[in-house]
Amino acid sequence: MRPDPDHSTRRAAILASRPDVKRLFGPTAATAWLGAGVVCLQVGMAALMAREPWWITVAAALCIGAFAIHCLNCIVHECTHNLVFANGPANRLLAVFVNMPSLVPSAMAFRHYHLLHHHHFGVRGMDSDVPAAWEVRLVESHSVRKLLWLLLLPVSYGLLHPVQVRARLPLDRWVVLNIAAIGLAWVGVMWLLGWHAVLYLLVSTYFATGPHPAGAHILQEHIAFDGGNGMASYYGPVNLLSVNLGYHLEHHDMPAVSGWRLPALRRAAPEFYAGHYRHTSRVRGLWQFVSDRRIGLDSRPIREPRPLGFLVEPTS
Repeated sequence: MRPDPDHSTRRAAILASRPDVKRLFGPTAATAWLGAGVVCLQVGMAALMAREPWWITVAAALCIGAFAIHCLNCIVHECTHNLVFANGPANRLLAVFVNMPSLVPSAMAFRHYHLLHHHHFGVRGMDSDVPAAWEVRLVESHSVRKLLWLLLLPVSYGLLHPVQVRARLPLDRWVVLNIAAIGLAWVGVMWLLGWHAVLYLLVSTYFATGPHPAGAHILQEHIAFDGGNGMASYYGPVNLLSVNLGYHLEHHDMPAVSGWRLPALRRAAPEFYAGHYRHTSRVRGLWQFVSDRRIGLDSRPIREPRPLGFLVEPTS
């Protein structure tokens, strides 16, 4: 991997040369309205699919639902960094609410593991984005194996990787609330709309974190497609649905800047980002990951675990 200043170093350099960047810090409450609107859209689509043939339901999930759930997942990401409201409990409540159409209780788990990802970036056993050593050996850089791994990405990303993290998810009142809210969503959808609506929502959730342009960001954010440092951004149209999650290098540098303001951060300090690798297409990224034998699951910075006494579990 080519050397690269870490995020704290670049953050300090940006703030030293562009102190006005601090004005970009803080939450953007309008994101809550976007979340409410997309929840209504996804529930409305599920109602429309209730009496459609299964293949129309799956097609709608592929073309519409996956992007809707991706948008809601990105709002959960904003809530994780307390970038919607000024206080933590309000952000957690919104995250639980927008998580409901996915029918999978992932909001509070994502909050826990994503903050660890920021605090222990690239540390196997603490960063749930890092694949296990056995996973790397099993898949290697074989195209068919990578395709199969990609098809199973929601399982590995959502279940296998978190269970390998030493700082386990605490079973607190927020996790219980998240599970209860998803249980309520299941009962409501099943009772009012039926199985086809459930199918639509679950397939949407699968594609939002799987082999789909919506899920491609999971690969593009930290796998080094260029053989570099495993940190890249994407500035294409999917950012309109993802609260600018594609500005991922910028986000790691300044996690206190809400997604809506990340383009302003890049414009304010262009010299810090001009030379970094960028993705131009989510679809091309999926194809390149599968077809390029130079790219494997370990084509990213991977650091050895530190002693348990050193580990920090983030609390916000």
